[in-house]
Amino acid sequence: DSSVGKGSVFWFELNSAAAPLSGNIENEMALTEAIVSCDKQKHTVLYVEDDPANMQLVVQIIALDPDITLLTAENGKMGIDIARSSLPDLILLDINLPDVNGFEVMNRLQSEPSTANIPVIAVSANAMPRDVKKGLEAGFFRYITKPIKINELRDAVDAALKLAAIKPKISH
Repeated sequence: DSSVGKGSVFWFELNSAAAPLSGNIENEMALTEAIVSCDKQKHTVLYVEDDPANMQLVVQIIALDPDITLLTAENGKMGIDIARSSLPDLILLDINLPDVNGFEVMNRLQSEPSTANIPVIAVSANAMPRDVKKGLEAGFFRYITKPIKINELRDAVDAALKLAAIKPKISH
């Protein structure tokens, strides 16, 4: 019910549930949280992007998942160096970088045994269907176009991390 100048009243109904078996619900909840947190795997994602606004947006999106550590690089060479040294679970890669384009960065990473199995998601303003097709044919796991759609990026990251969990990693 709502009355102008007075406010509104809302209500909802819930089905009742059986009482917990033990009287110590705090311990049961803590145990459940511990089991869930043990099952959650920590991941590292590298984002290679030269545009500060795009970088900030992805930082905020990735921050929504506390189980992901985000590494960043401002250009292709730095991205390659960080990928080699940290071996992230996933790489988000801008195509139009100031030094080396994203296709070349991915080619270099795929040519090295230590980084060849890391899934790479292209993140690009090149949004024509031929650009997307070219990216997928080149071996990108997904091709995300800018402006970035939050749910699309999160879904792609989740799918890539699931793939990364089953692909073998080769260390240095």
